[in-house]
Amino acid sequence: MELQAMASAYHDEPQDDIMGIVDELVGEDGDMMAAASSHRHYQTAHRYRSIPKLRVALPVLFAIILLAVVFSRGKSVDVVSEHSVRINGEGGRVIEFTVAQLNTNSENCTYVKAHQLECIPEHTASTNKFRIQLNPCWAPIGAQRFEDLTVQQFWDDARIFRVVPNFVSQFGLSSYPSIQNAWTAMGPIDDDPVVSSNTRGTVTFASAGKRTRTTQIFINTKDNTFLDDEGFAPIGEVLEANHKAGYGGMDVVDEFFSSYGEQPDQGDIQAEGLVYLSEKFPKLSFFVSAEFMD
Repeated sequence: MELQAMASAYHDEPQDDIMGIVDELVGEDGDMMAAASSHRHYQTAHRYRSIPKLRVALPVLFAIILLAVVFSRGKSVDVVSEHSVRINGEGGRVIEFTVAQLNTNSENCTYVKAHQLECIPEHTASTNKFRIQLNPCWAPIGAQRFEDLTVQQFWDDARIFRVVPNFVSQFGLSSYPSIQNAWTAMGPIDDDPVVSSNTRGTVTFASAGKRTRTTQIFINTKDNTFLDDEGFAPIGEVLEANHKAGYGGMDVVDEFFSSYGEQPDQGDIQAEGLVYLSEKFPKLSFFVSAEFMD
């Protein structure tokens, strides 16, 4: 639906209050010093007696200033710090996806956990893994939505329902209509500006125009830089494979089951979920789980 037309074209080609408190504190000490000026002995004794008062007053003053700054921004210190680390760091959170039912060849073989081609009698829950790293610097709104979906385990059992080789692999419709309806009812999220290009391996929200991003995602399986001008803002990317650590990269994405092409109907998926998918498209690759790695 959302990228279908484009795919076809592609194949065709609080400061005043604080100062008041400061003035009051200075004024009180000033009056006391003036009153003692005619009595030198008293003045000296008063100066030493004032030190404990200042030791109490200054921390209180600094605490008031700090609280004023925090509340004027409407954020807590912890939230500000976390936000700074997340935005200024080299990247956002990493999510590991475990995938079942990857492509088969004529011998009915599939890639499994060890990332080796192994023949099995039929499709099972044999899995493979790849990781996506979000990048809030590229698209903070979209990255946050993807993170929220992950927290709520939205991806579990979700089918990669649209695989167009050398273009995109698309997912993001829950296999459970009640879950999908709940997220759809929240409405779309605001758009992010495009600051990174849709190159191979980047992860992007699908959309049907301005402010229509909801839950659907696609992974670019080739350089699709022409999508940049259409407003598609990448939110992260598939990490390179690290087989020693037990996960793949785009080699896994390239093995998403592709024989159904664009046949699955998005409306039917949203309305019937697994009932429709299991009956009509039983071989679709799907996510067993999606877990944060931090």
